[in-house]
Amino acid sequence: MIQLLFGDVRVTDHAVSPVLVLKELDGERQLAIWISAAAGAAILSALEPESVDYPSTHDLLVEALASQGALIERLNINSAADGVFHAELSINGMTVTCRASDGVALALRCGAPMFVADEVMADVGVTQAQLAAGDEWPESTADEVEQFRAFLANVNADDFDERS
Repeated sequence: MIQLLFGDVRVTDHAVSPVLVLKELDGERQLAIWISAAAGAAILSALEPESVDYPSTHDLLVEALASQGALIERLNINSAADGVFHAELSINGMTVTCRASDGVALALRCGAPMFVADEVMADVGVTQAQLAAGDEWPESTADEVEQFRAFLANVNADDFDERS
């Protein structure tokens, strides 16, 4: 497994939906995961001070787990097929299946480490150099990589909202 760091949630006029970018801890590759606007908001809100007056569903889940002595230990992104990333949370040694975006939102709130399977990173991980060179990609990810290339080629600071 390869440890990941949160990169960004990017929202631009050039992408149909927000893009979650996770970066390899000890490398140059990154994962681009297209997510919903609600998932993007949940992830970004994890980086802001917690609202005591109006906790999010993710905040509520973290508090409910903590009240039972449960700890989110890690997030594993185990596979990707047709643009869908399959993930699992490790909670007190037990495994719970989740969407990658929900797993990231929860891991960020708890400070839990995030990992991706070596095979997933090998299949869909990209570097800036590869994107610039226009390398060929496996057919299953060609559309996503092309969207990511177009996004990176056309993005500028004015495209981001205030929270990005």
